Amino acid sequence: MAITLEPRGALQPAFLNRQSMPMFAPDPQLVALAQENTRTATWEWTEATDELRWTSGQSEIYSRPADEINCTNAWESLIHPDDLDRLRSAVENALRTGTGYRERFRVAGRDGANLWILGYARVVRDPDHSIRLVGVNLDMTDWVDALIASETRFTATFEQAAVGIAHVALDGTWLNVNRRCAEIVGYPKEELLGLKFGDITHPDDLDADWALVRELLEGERDTYSLEKRYFTKDGPLVWVNLTVSLVRKPDGAPDYFISVIEDITLRKRIESERDELIVQLEQRVRERTAELERLSLTDPLTGIANRRSFDQCLQAEWDRAVRSRQSLSLILVDIDFFKNMNDSAGHSAADDGLRAVAACLSQVAQRSADLAARYGGDEFVLLLPDTSAEGALRIANRVQELVEKLGVRNPGSSIDSAMTVSQGLATASPDSKGTWSSLFLEADRALYRAKQTGRARIAVADARTVERPGQ
Repeated sequence: MAITLEPRGALQPAFLNRQSMPMFAPDPQLVALAQENTRTATWEWTEATDELRWTSGQSEIYSRPADEINCTNAWESLIHPDDLDRLRSAVENALRTGTGYRERFRVAGRDGANLWILGYARVVRDPDHSIRLVGVNLDMTDWVDALIASETRFTATFEQAAVGIAHVALDGTWLNVNRRCAEIVGYPKEELLGLKFGDITHPDDLDADWALVRELLEGERDTYSLEKRYFTKDGPLVWVNLTVSLVRKPDGAPDYFISVIEDITLRKRIESERDELIVQLEQRVRERTAELERLSLTDPLTGIANRRSFDQCLQAEWDRAVRSRQSLSLILVDIDFFKNMNDSAGHSAADDGLRAVAACLSQVAQRSADLAARYGGDEFVLLLPDTSAEGALRIANRVQELVEKLGVRNPGSSIDSAMTVSQGLATASPDSKGTWSSLFLEADRALYRAKQTGRARIAVADARTVERPGQ
């Protein structure tokens, strides 16, 4: 699907003019998570590349195969004409303000019936200043149909039955009531005529009712409407919509009131259930969106942070270190002879080795600000804010010890029968003139030196090289 709708006199973002967009193959676990309780489709659009990606949930919602709705014209033809301009404006405003949108709109289903969609989106600015629009589309058709059906039955009931009508004295005494009025409040007519409306009105509604009555008597209004609660004879509350007008005598003096009483208890219940359902649905969408964002920052094999997460955190910690004038240390960790291990022991054993090293790094990254991440392939990284070179070296030595204790076999290694790692360490005291890339480059050079001088050791950016214990 491409949300590319031909502009009608308004400036459209670039992706609204694309002719077709590629689909991507989503992680089944992500799809299952997003669609656990609702029919949900998630999408992401990158401004720089103009790429819009959808999960398979989109095809399930619109009852069409992906290739049938994976182009501009097909998607545009599905959107209800009355909702088209509003949706465009929401997207434009989100991009312009850097915020997001929440819109309800209709699309055509396979059978021609309208599907109700609740769409959420927000703008995400990445550390490299690129802009993405991420969103979730929720199919609310079943709920809307159920609500419409309930309200239709409610309306039909009122249209087919007489409303309650009463004549009420100026002091609030019931002068006359019809059958429907007596049914609404649950009193026999003869008994109700011995009461005043205040006798059966909920005390929280009585002051507002009498205030409107006084405005009628003083000529400030001709009629008023009020939603209020009555106590029925059996005790339960009934919600009514009360419309009151004043009948005057020929000389203009107030005579009595005519009250039209509609039972709206069912409508109030539906509104309460609807509001509760909306709150629940919005909470679910927030939870799903947060979970998808978390998963987008996690390496699926090892369960630790991925490169995207590391890049974001490194930039943030560098900026924080500039402000606080604290040291920032970085350790690059590389599994020695990993390619040989993969070729000789197999992919499964190599994957186990990656997961084992990730567990070791997570074990030493104990503070909330510390970050262990898989940078790519067999390379990992430890980001250590507020950590001196000496402190970082102690952590690197701990990593060496933990990896050695693992005893993971590496038949492809030429230096040891067990898996080993090389580490490059660099520490900086950032200032506003430097960039985090210089710190990363120093750590990378140190890692290169550790590998060139025999592997299974730590090289520090100040030219020191620390061999593993026993060497």
